Amino acid sequence: MVIRNTISESAFLVNESRARRVELSRDVYAKLWTSDYTKDLWNEFTSKVYPYDDIELSLRNRFFLERLDSYIDSTNNPIFVNIASGFTSYPFLVRNTCKCVEVDFKHVIDFKREKIEMWKQMGKLPRRSIRFFPADICNKKDVEHLRGFLKSLLKKESSFILLEGITYYLDMSALTYLFDMLSDVQNPCSVLTFDFWKTENAIHPVFKRFSKYFTERFGFKETKYNFFDVDFICSINGYELVEVRNIQELENLYSNTTLLKDYENILPENYAVLQKC
Repeated sequence: MVIRNTISESAFLVNESRARRVELSRDVYAKLWTSDYTKDLWNEFTSKVYPYDDIELSLRNRFFLERLDSYIDSTNNPIFVNIASGFTSYPFLVRNTCKCVEVDFKHVIDFKREKIEMWKQMGKLPRRSIRFFPADICNKKDVEHLRGFLKSLLKKESSFILLEGITYYLDMSALTYLFDMLSDVQNPCSVLTFDFWKTENAIHPVFKRFSKYFTERFGFKETKYNFFDVDFICSINGYELVEVRNIQELENLYSNTTLLKDYENILPENYAVLQKC
């Protein structure tokens, strides 16, 4: 598979990790996005940053997939909205199908849609109802276009909105603007879920290596990273906090390993589930 220069290589790195631990991630389609190049990139990343990216990202996928499955099973006509969807596989992994919306940069959406259609024709992916919406969520004009689209789509329907791997890359102003927009379009009992980094991550040894690697390898600037704690999550307008987990708890839930027990040698990540009031 040819990787286009306009798409961050880190997006494919995520799928390499999920593909390596399918028994944890349950993402049997992640391998479609991998190549010899992504394997080499993964080996480089894990040697320079930390060795457990395959476990951590697979557990993250498992957490969101199980919460999504439970929501779909218990809700009439649910709509799944995946913002900053990247190359995740959730619409193809859920037990029961539902309407799905994928939101990301236009070049990412175009590339993903092309690949999905090709793999459907080849019988490598099942057919699913997915609508693609191109948007830069750091751009207020795009967020307003997305607001209008979601208001029209959701109307009185219940929704499950996922923000995966994005809250720490957004400026706080962009993140709060996005949260306010989602609160406006989601109906009561709908779900908002995301992963986040706590304030203490800024001085964590693995995060320091992570930041250095992403700056040197992908051109990320350290000032882009965003950190917040549970108090901030509880202050998000229109939502009630339902669940917070950390990566070590996910290992206890889904794996018989204890590789993430040593806090100093993992990338501490946390996961929140909120319900619209």
